[in-house]
Amino acid sequence: MPVWPNLFIVGAAKAGSTSLYNYLKNIPGIYMSPIKEPNFFAEMTHNNPVWSTIDDKEKYLRLFHKVRDEKIIGEASVSYLHDLNAPRRIHQRVPDSRIIICLRDPVERGFSHYLHFKRNGLAKSSFLQNIKNELPKKLDFSSRLNPLVWFGLYYESVKRYLDIFGSKQVKILIFEEFIEDEKKTLDGILKFLGINNPLDDFKSEVHNYEFTPRGQVSEFIFRRKLWHKIAINLLSDSTRIFWKKKLLEKKQEKPKMDSESRQMLIKFYKDDVLKLQTLLGRKIPWKNFF
Repeated sequence: MPVWPNLFIVGAAKAGSTSLYNYLKNIPGIYMSPIKEPNFFAEMTHNNPVWSTIDDKEKYLRLFHKVRDEKIIGEASVSYLHDLNAPRRIHQRVPDSRIIICLRDPVERGFSHYLHFKRNGLAKSSFLQNIKNELPKKLDFSSRLNPLVWFGLYYESVKRYLDIFGSKQVKILIFEEFIEDEKKTLDGILKFLGINNPLDDFKSEVHNYEFTPRGQVSEFIFRRKLWHKIAINLLSDSTRIFWKKKLLEKKQEKPKMDSESRQMLIKFYKDDVLKLQTLLGRKIPWKNFF
C-alpha cells in the first residue's frame, strides 16, 4: 500500500520553511521527504522552468519508501501556498493532513527573495526596478515567474487553506516569532503534530544566511540545477552543507533595502496584511505595518 505524506509545509518562500524542515527531519517519530521541494501537488510548477517538480506519482511516492513506523510523514513545498489548486488536490488525496504555513513580513520576505535570485543569477536589475516592473502587472500566480512582490500577498492563500482544511488542521507560523524563540515555536509545532518529544537537547542552527559565491566556478555551480540534484543524490546533508560552506561560499553582510522600495511595498501590502490579521484573530509582529 503506498505511503502518502500527512504533513505539508506549504510556504511562504523565504519565511522559515527550510529551517523548520531541517529541524523536523531530525526529530524521532517524524519522516521528512529527502527532497525538500517536490512540488507534486502544485500545478503552477508543471512545465515551468523556474521550479523543479516531481510530477510522476510513482516517483513522488518513492520519496517515502523508507518510512517505517513514523507517525508524521512530511514534505515542504513553498509553491503550495499560492497555487490555486494545491489545497484541494492535497485534501482530495489526504484529507486529514496537517498544514503548516510560514509567514514573514512581506516587505522583508520580498527583499530576501530578491537576494536569493541575485545569488543565483536570476536578478539582473535592482530591487527597486524589479518592484516597478512587477506592480503594474495583472496578478496571475499560475504563470508568474517573478515572485518577489506577489508571493507576499498572503490573505487569499491562507484563507483558502483554512476554508478547505479547517483551523484545527492548519498551523500558522510567524517567522519573526520563530527566529526569536525557535525552541518555543518547535514545541508548539510538535504539540500540533501530536509528537510527544521534549526538545531538551535543542540547539539553534542557522540554515539560511547571506553569502556570495567565492568565485566564477562557484557562481557557475550555484546557477546549475543539475549540480544541486547530483549533490542531493550522492552526498549526505551534513557532508553537502560542509563542503558548500568550505569551498563555494563566503559570508557577507546582508545588503540593506532602499527606502523607496520599502515605502512602495508597505503601501502595496497594507490592506492585505490588515485582512490577514483579522482572519487570524491576532496581532502580527510586523514592524513595517504596526
